[in-house]
Amino acid sequence: MPADRREVTSSKNPVVQRFRAAAAGELEGIMLAEGVRLVAEALDAGLVVVEAAVSPRLQDGALRTRLQKATRSFLECGDDVMERLSALDTPQGVAVLLERPRPEERALLGKDLAPLVVAAAGVRDPGNLGSLLRTAEAAGASGVVTMRGGADPFRDKAVRGSMGSVFRLPVLHGLDAQALLEFARRNRLQIVVADGGGDRVHTQADLRKPILLVVGAEAAGVPKELLLAADARVRIPLQKPVESLNVAVAAGVLLFEARRQRT
Repeated sequence: MPADRREVTSSKNPVVQRFRAAAAGELEGIMLAEGVRLVAEALDAGLVVVEAAVSPRLQDGALRTRLQKATRSFLECGDDVMERLSALDTPQGVAVLLERPRPEERALLGKDLAPLVVAAAGVRDPGNLGSLLRTAEAAGASGVVTMRGGADPFRDKAVRGSMGSVFRLPVLHGLDAQALLEFARRNRLQIVVADGGGDRVHTQADLRKPILLVVGAEAAGVPKELLLAADARVRIPLQKPVESLNVAVAAGVLLFEARRQRT
């Protein structure tokens, strides 16, 4: 499509506020991606580019051309304006507004006969959530659900932390405990909860079945409703005096154990 090319010369232009609002998650249905690699991954994933901003700092001519073809709103701005609209300390000269992916529920189950869906309960740190998404994709999870009250996986810090995984991995955001339980029942998923007080070690649990793997933040843990509904509560043996792991690390241990069992 031919792009509507415009120059943005003032840091007071409404464009600046629009990009800043997207970074803060204040634009309904819109997410921000910045940097050469992340923007290229968004394009590769086929996400809809609502608006693109580039500055002279962007030296990748091929990416510039791809963006011009991908959106009708292509903004040329100075490096000073880019610094104002960017959420990065050191902007790379390219930022885009994208339509947030809206996967259907069935997409989280993938095409495997034994889906492996991850549920993030109360993970409030967006960097940790982004790392969790990256880990889930790397281990072959079919999808991720993030619970209400946790970080938004489509906010800028979580997007950067996922290093593009949020563009490809089906993610549903904002379910409460009851909705999550109903999701598991509808899709016949066994609920496996990561719990430091679990009654079995993770390597002794059968992770080959269709599973909803629930992991919680170190401080808050997993909601009581999910603990009570769990088909299995598993723990990762830790060397004392360490009492807990970062949520992305713990999820990685469990997910790669599931992958080992399944292969």
